[in-house]
Amino acid sequence: MVAGPVVVLGAIVLEAFPYLAITEPSGGKVLVVEGWMEPGALKEAAKLALDSGYTTVYTTGTIRPFAHYLGPAEGVTVELQDPFRGEMAVHVSGTTGAGFLLIAGGDTLLNQLVTPVTLPYHGSVHQPVDRIRVVAWDIALAEGTPAIFVRSLTIDGLNINFFQQRSWFTYPDDAAEPAWPTFAQSARSQLVDLGVPAERIIAVPAYGMPRSRSWGNAHAFGTQARQDGITAFDVATVGVHARRSRDLFRTACGPSVRVGVIALTDPFCTRDNWWRSYRGWLTMLKEVVGASEAQAVEFTR
Repeated sequence: MVAGPVVVLGAIVLEAFPYLAITEPSGGKVLVVEGWMEPGALKEAAKLALDSGYTTVYTTGTIRPFAHYLGPAEGVTVELQDPFRGEMAVHVSGTTGAGFLLIAGGDTLLNQLVTPVTLPYHGSVHQPVDRIRVVAWDIALAEGTPAIFVRSLTIDGLNINFFQQRSWFTYPDDAAEPAWPTFAQSARSQLVDLGVPAERIIAVPAYGMPRSRSWGNAHAFGTQARQDGITAFDVATVGVHARRSRDLFRTACGPSVRVGVIALTDPFCTRDNWWRSYRGWLTMLKEVVGASEAQAVEFTR
């Protein structure tokens, strides 16, 4: 009794790649880059932005983990939406002799030497504060060498980025620049580093905890597209995620907007190799199961 459905599912998955990994440009001059993609795909997206006549690039993304490499005396400051009092945890690793300060308001909760292995460190905030800082110790290292890696920072067990009003990087020369609480901002920074002019890139963050991150990205951009009067654009996303992304962005933007899609290379899930690895199968099954998400969103919104 089970063999029949399994055979059908297997046949669907085996034939799904060309259906899912579509490239169908809209002819518009706006490119939307999904910010959650890995560095290789973002590099391909940067080349696409530079070589294909796009005049404006938007990056999308939901809340990302609080994860940063910091050089000596560099830091990240988070300004909270509401004053906080409670328990904090930070997971940090670093080079030999490195350490960090965890500062809540004006109080130093931790002044901690770290190890090359990521470990958790804990502190308690007894009086309400609206600003949290993590700062690497000022030690002698070659220029450009990270001192520490902050893997996560949580308040009462939840990612601090969910509660931030704004955040910024600080540097030893007193310079500062906006940090990356969402994948939209981190992708914008990476595209700039890859040569895309900063003035051509607009980050469109999706805050909160959406039921679906893909829908959260599409919904946030749909709002931005209406504000900016966009009538046609292409979504750059990875491989077999392409059809679902296009359908969600179509739903978010409405029938008056032409939505194209560009399937970027996913080295772990190509037409020739996806069935050879667990990761390839997982990616394919996820997209086959998720193919109806746009219809579900349209039905329930």
